[in-house]
Amino acid sequence: MTVHIESPLGFTADFPDHTLVLDDSTAGPNTEQYGLLGDILVTVITDDASVEGPAQANGWAHLMASHYLDERGGNLLTEGELNLPGKAAYAVVVGYDDARGDAKAAATVGVWEKGRFIGVVVIWPYVDPQLEPRIGLLKDVVGAIRVN
Repeated sequence: MTVHIESPLGFTADFPDHTLVLDDSTAGPNTEQYGLLGDILVTVITDDASVEGPAQANGWAHLMASHYLDERGGNLLTEGELNLPGKAAYAVVVGYDDARGDAKAAATVGVWEKGRFIGVVVIWPYVDPQLEPRIGLLKDVVGAIRVN
C-alpha cells in the first residue's frame, strides 16, 4: 500500500504507508512536507521562476546544500546524478549535526522533469558510517515523486 499525493504545486507522489502529510510546511511558501517512517523528513519545493533547465537544477542542489555545509558545519558525503528514468535528478548529500546534536544526513536534489523543476530535500538520521549515505533510500523517495 502507498499514500498517493496529488499536490496543488504540480506534482504527484506515491510514498510508503504511514506517510504523514504535514499540514504546515516549515520550509516556506511553495513547499510541502512529509514525514516518512524512520524519522525521514521530505520537503518538495517548486521554483519554476529561478530554475530553467537541468544545469540550473544541478546548481540549485549545490546552493541548497551550502546551508548544511556552511551554516551547520556539515561534511560532503557524496554528490551525483541519481539516474532515475524520465528525469534528471542531481543530489548533494551532507552529514551534519542538528540543533540537538543528533547526527543527520541531508540530501538536496534538483529535479528536472517534463520541462519543469522541483527541488527535494530529504533529511534522515545518520545511523552508521557503513550505511551512509543511503542512496537507495534517496532514489526511492525522489523516484516516487512525479512532476505533472
